Amino acid sequence: MSTQRLPTLTAALSVLLIASTFGCQHGHDHPHGDEHAAHGPASEEEGPSLAITRWTDRYELFVELPAPTPGKPVQYHAHVTRLSDFGAVTEGTFKVRFKTATGAANEAVQVGVKRPGIFVFESAAPGAGTYSLEMVYDHFGETDVFDCGAVTVAEKAVASEQELPGGAITFLKESQWKIPFATAWADQRLMARELELPADVEPAAKDQLTVGAPTGGRFFHNPKLALAEGMQIRKGDVIGTVAPTVAGDDYSRLQFAVEEARLSAQQTQRELERIEPLVRQGLLPERRLTELRNELESQNARLKSAGGRLGRVDAPGGAGGLPIKSTLDGLISQVVVPNGEPVEAGAPLLRIGGTEHLWVRARFVAKPASLLIDATPAALRLASGERVALDQLGARFLSTLPAVDASSRVATWIVDVPAPTSKAGGGPPKSADLRPGASVVLAVRIGKPALALAVPRQAVVEINTRPYVFVQADGEHFEKRPVTLGQPDGDFVRVESGLKQRDRIVTRGGFDIHLASLLGTIESHRH
Repeated sequence: MSTQRLPTLTAALSVLLIASTFGCQHGHDHPHGDEHAAHGPASEEEGPSLAITRWTDRYELFVELPAPTPGKPVQYHAHVTRLSDFGAVTEGTFKVRFKTATGAANEAVQVGVKRPGIFVFESAAPGAGTYSLEMVYDHFGETDVFDCGAVTVAEKAVASEQELPGGAITFLKESQWKIPFATAWADQRLMARELELPADVEPAAKDQLTVGAPTGGRFFHNPKLALAEGMQIRKGDVIGTVAPTVAGDDYSRLQFAVEEARLSAQQTQRELERIEPLVRQGLLPERRLTELRNELESQNARLKSAGGRLGRVDAPGGAGGLPIKSTLDGLISQVVVPNGEPVEAGAPLLRIGGTEHLWVRARFVAKPASLLIDATPAALRLASGERVALDQLGARFLSTLPAVDASSRVATWIVDVPAPTSKAGGGPPKSADLRPGASVVLAVRIGKPALALAVPRQAVVEINTRPYVFVQADGEHFEKRPVTLGQPDGDFVRVESGLKQRDRIVTRGGFDIHLASLLGTIESHRH
């Protein structure tokens, strides 16, 4: 199971120094100091306060306000967070309504944020009584309503905020908005078991090409490509050349053919030079000159052909040899013949694996067939620790059950994986570690799925070898909960104890909250 781990001591100290700047922002030089001044310096002079956290499908609201008293001004600090990316909203209208059974007794409206994410405004409280408190965020005509529960307006201010758990960690909204951060509800989901198997990645058999020698000779690599395993090759690329080899009398005949053609051409050229003046003087017919020119062209062609045959044998590096081209796009998986080595006709020169599909070949000690019925490939864990979800790629087993060697009892199971793409929206991105020749761990989903309380793997933070999950008590306070984990399944892991359904958990940013607990971030503030 992959969880977040604490870095080494040196790295942790470095991060602490950086993170300390977030905590310092909430001291005397806090950017919200103008609102602090309005309330005076002594927090003990302030009355009870309310801190309310609510969610809709699109937004989170965290609002702070003093417990209202009849007719007195109430200052609101409403933090609104987009759940799509957990960033601060930058515009919109915010409303506060004190409602009774007959309608709204009091409403305050604030148009526009004072700072990103924060609506700051003031409005008088209604008369004494108990009201339903409703808050509304409106953005371009889309309205989200937050039911903030019952609130009592009385001469003696009454705080209705729930008590924070002991040891709650403060992590302010301004810090949450600056880092990768997310929360979600802990909930039950269908979970199966996962079995992890060692495996290797190779080109799919249907995407493999073995390039052979068309004739005997010496194979010379293309110097512009520098052939090597793992190199990308394109369809039509010249891989190299095969220079045909000849021996003994065959080589002598090639040399003789060149010399014979050269002598014939030279002799015809001399005869042409002798006859040409006689034709101009009218002593010989024009036809004789035309015949000699045709004969010279024919002899020059024979000389060129004979020279080419001899050149393919003699030329260094195979220049002028038979070109060998790739017939598909892919990666070189094996260079069989080194540069300049002799080969026989039909001998393999190199092997190319296509990039459209990969095979993940798992070999393991055979297991009972009943355990593997209806199993599906779930994910790959790469050497870098990265996890690639196979269900997003449409991966499948090539056989219902693995093939088992009767003598060794070693099982082989192959997964066909459409290669990830680098194009946006085309599935998971390519990884340098997911390539032919790589060693990976194949996670196989087995067993009948059953409902279980589960959280995303990345929600679990490992601290001193123990797993923890951070639970959100309110918008800016979190509790570090030790949990007992069960079997993982895909991107989720079972939680056997330590959480309950509908706890609001941190799915990204848990380690940053842990750092905040080490720093002792200021436990209260007023924006």
